[in-house]
Amino acid sequence: MHNVWKSRASLPQHSDKVEILLHSPGGHADIAYRVMKFFRRRFTTVNVIVPLVAKSAATLICLGADAIFMGELAELGPLDVQINDPVDKGEAPTSPVNDFKSMEYLREYAVDILDYFIMEIVERSGMSIREAIHESIPAAVGIIRPLYEKIDPLDLGDHKRALAVGEEYAKRLLKQVRNPKSEQIVDQLVWKYPSHDFAVDFEECRALGLPVDLLEPDDDAALVNVIMEFSRHGLPFDGFITEQGAVGQPTRTKRSEKSRKRKVPAVRTNGHVGIEQ
Repeated sequence: MHNVWKSRASLPQHSDKVEILLHSPGGHADIAYRVMKFFRRRFTTVNVIVPLVAKSAATLICLGADAIFMGELAELGPLDVQINDPVDKGEAPTSPVNDFKSMEYLREYAVDILDYFIMEIVERSGMSIREAIHESIPAAVGIIRPLYEKIDPLDLGDHKRALAVGEEYAKRLLKQVRNPKSEQIVDQLVWKYPSHDFAVDFEECRALGLPVDLLEPDDDAALVNVIMEFSRHGLPFDGFITEQGAVGQPTRTKRSEKSRKRKVPAVRTNGHVGIEQ
C-alpha cells in the first residue's frame, strides 16, 4: 500500500486503462481492497495479469478486475483469511474455515451415529422406528456432546467476523465490475475449498464465472522468466511505467503497432514489466 501511495503522483487523475502485473502469495485483505479501489477510481478499465501466483489477498485484487489474464500455470486461491494464534495453535497461521468445517463434519457425524443406533435397535429388538428414535437419542448425544463442548463459541464468533471481512470486500469488488455470479463466486472462494493452498487454476476460474483469458505463450514465458529471476535473488519489485504494446492481450487478439499507450504498474526489466505485492 505504501508503494502505491508513494507512486500515485505519477498517475493521471483519470485514464482509460491500467494493467496490473501481479505475483503474490497474499497479504492483508484491507490493503488489497484499498489498492484495487484506488485503481478503480483512477481508471475506467482495470485488467490484472497473473503469470504464476495471485493467492489470498491477491485473489481479492483480481476480483475487482475487468479481465484477468492468466499464464498456463497460473493460480488464484481461496479467500479464507489466515489467523495467528501462537498460544493455542502454534506458530503456523491457520484458517478460521477449519473450525466451521469441523462443525460441518460433526453435524454429519451426529446424523450418521443416530441413524446407526436407530437401525441397530430396530433390527435387533423389533421396536418401532418411533421407539428406536426415543432410545437412540441419548446414546447419540452421549457421543457427540463431548466433541461439541470442545468448541469455543467466542472463537467461532471471532472467526466468523474475520471471514466476513474478505467476504464483504469480495462482494463489493465483484458488484463494481457487475459480475452476475458474484454471490456464487464469493461463497465458493470463502467457504467451499478444502484448504487455503487449494489451486484455483484457469479452468476453475472460468467455471466460477470470472472474466479470465490465457496469456499469449510468448508473454507467458517471458513474464515467468522475469519473475523467477527476481524471486531467485529475493528482490521485490513495484512501480509504474507507461508501456507501448504491453503484455496481457488475450490469445484471440492480434496486436497492433498502433495500439494505445497503457499505464502498467511495474518496473522495466530486460524489456518486460512486473509488479509484486
